Amino acid sequence: MATNPAINDDAPAGLGGWLLLYLCASIPYLLFHSAGLSGIFGYPLWLLAAIFLLLASPLALILLKSPRAPRWNVVALWVVALSITVRAAAVPFTRPSVEAASRRSPEEWAVAIAILAVIVAASLAWATIWTVYFRRSVRVRNTFSPPGAE
Repeated sequence: MATNPAINDDAPAGLGGWLLLYLCASIPYLLFHSAGLSGIFGYPLWLLAAIFLLLASPLALILLKSPRAPRWNVVALWVVALSITVRAAAVPFTRPSVEAASRRSPEEWAVAIAILAVIVAASLAWATIWTVYFRRSVRVRNTFSPPGAE
């Protein structure tokens, strides 16, 4: 019969280590992406706040130690990464970009596209790294396992 590793005093559990780093680093990450996503509508402050609260809601599940926290955080990671990818891909086709195209040099467009590519790559890397962490971490398993689970 297998024993629950969370019972072992040496097994990591609770809000600490990489899980704490994820929680703290996610705040500026989500603020940045919320600003980028709200830009579709012209950066109204209420929209930025609403998008941030929606995207950050899975972080509250971590603080509450909900057994659903790992799954919802992984879902949120990929929603953010894919949303920002779609947003970045749409930039050249937005009305201000189309109108400005004639005023921008090819070098300016190359720089803009490179910046968008870095943002997308970083978002996809962030989602991949933390997905692997949530799937394989002993601390995550011990912290978010339902009571009585083995």
